[in-house]
Amino acid sequence: MSIKLMIFVLWEFLKVHDTSGQMRCKQQMILEWNLYPKTVTVKWILTENICTYFYRDCWWIEAKSKGSTLGNEDFRVPQICPLQLQLGDSLFISSEPSFQSHGINLMNVSKEDFNNCSPNSNAHSQIIFGCNLRGIHQVNSQWLGVGSHYFVTVQSGGPSLCNFGLRLNITVKAQSCQESPNGLFCSGHGRCLSWLWDEDYACHCLSPYSGKFCQEFDPCFHKPCHNHGVCMKKKEGFKKDSYECSCLHQFAGKKLFRNNWTVS
Repeated sequence: MSIKLMIFVLWEFLKVHDTSGQMRCKQQMILEWNLYPKTVTVKWILTENICTYFYRDCWWIEAKSKGSTLGNEDFRVPQICPLQLQLGDSLFISSEPSFQSHGINLMNVSKEDFNNCSPNSNAHSQIIFGCNLRGIHQVNSQWLGVGSHYFVTVQSGGPSLCNFGLRLNITVKAQSCQESPNGLFCSGHGRCLSWLWDEDYACHCLSPYSGKFCQEFDPCFHKPCHNHGVCMKKKEGFKKDSYECSCLHQFAGKKLFRNNWTVS
């Protein structure tokens, strides 16, 4: 890597470092499943979308608010804003023109190697692209299966661009919102959603529906029984009137409106 390029890299890093306290990625806490796959392009440059602190900047959450399962301490891992994709989405990487002639590629690594910027130089099978980055390259779908993926910059020489922030954490999620491949999402009675830390997209049902696919109707949800009667769902199915009321002996009728007393 030339001295000119080294100076450029250090200058860009210092600019990002000085403003890192203000750079916060725009993460959505709740995402809804898109019916059609989308195409995402990530700029592999130091001047945009570099966050520094994992929780506060990269995920826009205060570390102490996430509870014991995620820890109470924030940590410094400069990186491109983490990316959330659906299974089937397309990902393109657009490289910085100043880096294109210096043997830069991406490697798929473990979470530990991602945090430490320590890729295994002998893991040639984990190199993302068949040639060095030059312009725009599409990431093969083999690297975008369900789960978390960690890409770091590997290069032939010079200061580590990974340590300056050229690394990317990608989360790919599938959905479990259809009872059959051609079925309605959540049976048409809910939304297919995923919270930030969820592993997949799942149904969030509208009342009075429930079940994995919002396929179950609860006829007792609106408390149809009057005069302190107890609503009991019948076993035979999904009709909106498939319930019966258990009542005090002086009341009768479907919803216990009628008084059974006889006045002489």
